[in-house]
Amino acid sequence: MTERDPEVLSEQEAARLWERAAQLQAEAAGRVEPLAVHDAATVSSGYALAHVRSAALEAGIGSEFVDAALADLRVERARPPAEKSTSLARKFLNHPPDTVSAQRVIEATPQEVLSAMEAVLPEEPFRLTLTDQQGDPLDRGVLVFDIQGATSILLQGGFAFETREAGLRQVFVSLRSVEGATSSCEMTMHSPVTSHNLGLGIGLVVTGLGAGVGGLALGALRLGGGIGPIGAVAGVLVGAGLGVKGYRALYRYALRRGGKALEGLLGAVAVRAKGVWGGS
Repeated sequence: MTERDPEVLSEQEAARLWERAAQLQAEAAGRVEPLAVHDAATVSSGYALAHVRSAALEAGIGSEFVDAALADLRVERARPPAEKSTSLARKFLNHPPDTVSAQRVIEATPQEVLSAMEAVLPEEPFRLTLTDQQGDPLDRGVLVFDIQGATSILLQGGFAFETREAGLRQVFVSLRSVEGATSSCEMTMHSPVTSHNLGLGIGLVVTGLGAGVGGLALGALRLGGGIGPIGAVAGVLVGAGLGVKGYRALYRYALRRGGKALEGLLGAVAVRAKGVWGGS
């Protein structure tokens, strides 16, 4: 059964919906600043979706961008409650994103994209395992995939390695037909970051130890926890005088690498869906 869009949104959800829809429209129009949206009418338990839509339309935000933002909200609601990173962790790491996302419009129908996903995602080098489905996968439903760990802790590079470095363990995928296009599909991936609290602990270690001892201690953490080169080189960064700033930069670098890995996965699906290579 297709999951319906929510009829009532919390205040935080309504704010994120407006912000995301305005951002999408601004990006589509090439603007730097998105349009502002005024408050919508509330109901006893939150914001009525109809009023949220109305407020967005009055602010000049197209319905297609509201629909796209709703797809993102559905993905957010589908994610299981994750361990909340402490405010100390977020402050120490300079407020990193809680989710790594990637999005792409593919010149193919949702059915073609879904078929491409079935061929690409379970195979090397991605090896994703489908673990849950919520709603219609061809119409803004959510597919949940587990990221399999790297086959070896000594393996450098590759999808599993890059996502593990970024603290990514699952990928939430949604498809949406592009309004007004006969064969275009927007594919969106969200992956929650699970490593903020771990990042705080490692960061405190590296800022308290020199390059030699810190490198050894973090190398042991790498072997035990599979945190990869972040732990291995963080002590060296501190010993070189980069301290907390250097560690934050390294942490952000790992998150960017995770985002690039998701973009690479999108690209592989797009190539398969368009029949450029390896078509069935």
